Amino acid sequence: MSFVKLLEEGKYFEIQKRSGRSETLEQEATPFCGALRPHYNPNMLLLLSNPLESRSEVFEFRSEDVLFAEELSSLTKPNGVTVEQVRLWVRDGSPAMRMEPMHVGKEE
Repeated sequence: MSFVKLLEEGKYFEIQKRSGRSETLEQEATPFCGALRPHYNPNMLLLLSNPLESRSEVFEFRSEDVLFAEELSSLTKPNGVTVEQVRLWVRDGSPAMRMEPMHVGKEE
């Protein structure tokens, strides 16, 4: 199974909603939008930034650093598959990882 296929075909999972958004959220956190993907570590989250593109970045966050999550409109692929999107507000200063798919070998 290819890396890109793993990113395209994944189980979605729901996020637990908080009762309300903090008034200081924009000063405490930075928003990231995309589609959630499961992580092998239950304390971590993967967020695929552009789920319909093959060269999409993947962000890895600790779940404890997500201060707020919002549901966004979903996207539909040409084959009819629906991709749910979210906006995660991640605590400023927290550690995170940004990854992008690539082909190993010489560039042409």
